[in-house]
Amino acid sequence: MKAVFFKKPGGSEVLQYGELPTPKPQKGEALMRVKAAGLNRLDIWLREDKENARNIPMPHISGSDAAGIVEEINGESSLKVGQEVVLNPAISCGACPRCKNGEACELVKIFGVKNQGSYAEYITAPISQFYPKPKNISFVEAAAFPLTFLTAWHMLVGRANLRKGETVFVWGASGGLGSSAIQVAKYLGAKVIAAAKSEKDAKQIREIGADEIVIYTKGNVESAVKNLTNGLGVDAVFESVGEKTWNTTLAILRPFGRVVIAGTTSGDMGTQDLSDIYVRQLSIFGARMGTKEEFEQVLELVAAGKLKPTIDKTFSLKDAAEAQKRMVEGKHLGKIVLEIQ
Repeated sequence: MKAVFFKKPGGSEVLQYGELPTPKPQKGEALMRVKAAGLNRLDIWLREDKENARNIPMPHISGSDAAGIVEEINGESSLKVGQEVVLNPAISCGACPRCKNGEACELVKIFGVKNQGSYAEYITAPISQFYPKPKNISFVEAAAFPLTFLTAWHMLVGRANLRKGETVFVWGASGGLGSSAIQVAKYLGAKVIAAAKSEKDAKQIREIGADEIVIYTKGNVESAVKNLTNGLGVDAVFESVGEKTWNTTLAILRPFGRVVIAGTTSGDMGTQDLSDIYVRQLSIFGARMGTKEEFEQVLELVAAGKLKPTIDKTFSLKDAAEAQKRMVEGKHLGKIVLEIQ
């Protein structure tokens, strides 16, 4: 099969387009012919990890999001060969104490990290990870929502418990995760203040649903947020940037506010005044992927048209390196997707 892979970590130049063996579904797995694969920041981190800290297999095919057609099923399933499906990229271990209690997995695996991912013509995964693709969305749209919408839903609903009438500040609003967070927050009835890099981005972010925009390159974010909230600050901050924004994140929270974090694209090392946490009674929540039940909730909302992935641009499989460059350079607004013929 055709695939995009790398044999050693590095820049986008290490990505190769070529032939690799087509995987065979093991017992309890299905084989899917991939029609579209969504890009995520995780793909970049894996490729650039020179120490290979996650011990990923080499050569490695990246990609956690996929939609396509069932080609083969090795086991019992309600799915049929030829059926259009979408992949749930969050794979529970099934063995940890939380899994045994029916709770969110402690060790949830992300498809495309320890196994071969979706930048390929075919993938295999446990049958339970495949769901019928909603008929009202394309393969590109189906490959654009799983990881980001699932993560955003888990962050805002499962962890931060964002409620109707509250105000949330969203960092990284132009990316796939941030744009998903805006939609989830608006669905919940919250007010959204979003960070934008430019007036051009601001216009597009407003179209996604943000109520207010703060252009972080033009002034003091803390002052702008306080002005927009009558000096109170926000109830919650959706954080995925990390080191560069962390102090501002804490500063713009109102008393009893909470921050939920699922990424550190600018760096891992944040500092904070610990006394500020207890004096203002702030809460910090970590979040990683989501549960099977949360994925099913998101899928239902996508099928109903209440959540809709924002597509930035599509590329062919062989141009995956160019697609990743676009993400690294921050030129995208929404999801970048590979179309696979």
